[in-house]
Amino acid sequence: MKQKISLVIIAFVGLFLLFYWMEDHPENISETNFWKEDWKSIRYAPPKEDWCGVTEPKFAEESMVFRKIPRGWNVTPLYTVSLTKDGKEVSYEANYNVKNSFSELSVLKTKLIEKATPEIQKSYCLGMSSPSLSLSEESGTDIEFSKDKQLFFGKKIGADEGRVSVLVNDEVIAPYNYLIEKFRAPSISFREKMYVTFNEGYLRELSFSGQVVNVKAENRAKKNQYNVYVNDWSRTTGERIVLPPDVGNQWESVVKGLKLEFYRDEAGAPQFPELATTQVAEAVLDVTQSEGIKYRLSFFPLWESESGKWRPVRRELLPYFSESITWMKEESFQNLVNAVMKVKSASRYERPNQKIQ
Repeated sequence: MKQKISLVIIAFVGLFLLFYWMEDHPENISETNFWKEDWKSIRYAPPKEDWCGVTEPKFAEESMVFRKIPRGWNVTPLYTVSLTKDGKEVSYEANYNVKNSFSELSVLKTKLIEKATPEIQKSYCLGMSSPSLSLSEESGTDIEFSKDKQLFFGKKIGADEGRVSVLVNDEVIAPYNYLIEKFRAPSISFREKMYVTFNEGYLRELSFSGQVVNVKAENRAKKNQYNVYVNDWSRTTGERIVLPPDVGNQWESVVKGLKLEFYRDEAGAPQFPELATTQVAEAVLDVTQSEGIKYRLSFFPLWESESGKWRPVRRELLPYFSESITWMKEESFQNLVNAVMKVKSASRYERPNQKIQ
């Protein structure tokens, strides 16, 4: 009996010493959440020339501001990216890189928390010259970024290749490396190149006006036994008719595949002319998704160059955001027009074994 009691006492002492040792060595603590916050804006600042960290691959050279714009409860937010070029601000819809950054920074995980010292900062190249991410709960035009919510990134910590040292409000933490590694790319890597992004649900309505054409169609899609939406397109302009599945689906497919080819500030882009703010669009495409997201693509007159035929496009996410002008291949625009014309000229579709009234 005494032997069992002695073993229990030894076990308790061992556990006490283990926990005590772990507290004295913060790098051995299990992963924890440094904070949980619903950030609305992130500002990226590139490293300065005197930063002593690893600069290859090269970091994005421009400062950028990312915004998360709420659209209501249980509705997908809108994400944008903005930067200033030649004294002018350019803004675009942001892609998955930005969405992931908000998720990763909202629940910031770390495996180390310790007080910063001059020796530690010098050892891990942490300081005002480091690449940094600043955070804010605001998403308006003028955003105030708090200094105690700025992350300065340094070198990797020890043998853990997946984590970097980060200085935040006089503390050093070790979040995952991918927080900063995604910024080793040009600024265009954070912009959405597909004109109409699609997450879930279905396209509920398409409307095209211009080119002496005015066509509108709506989709009353329903889920089948496999929980997959099956389209049911109807033309609502002129005589309302049910569309043949291939005709309605082709228009939808062309819309989902619309992709911009160049930004005005993209390296290697042709020298596109300035587009006057008073320029009238030649055609407009409105796209409404089932979850309420509304896109408007305004197509401006054709521009030809030695590199090809181009169509200037302005994308809007109504009523929240309007992009700077981008450029689409004329071939893509004509594919859209052809799909629209098939909808305009389609005859009434009769489902098998069912007369359409």
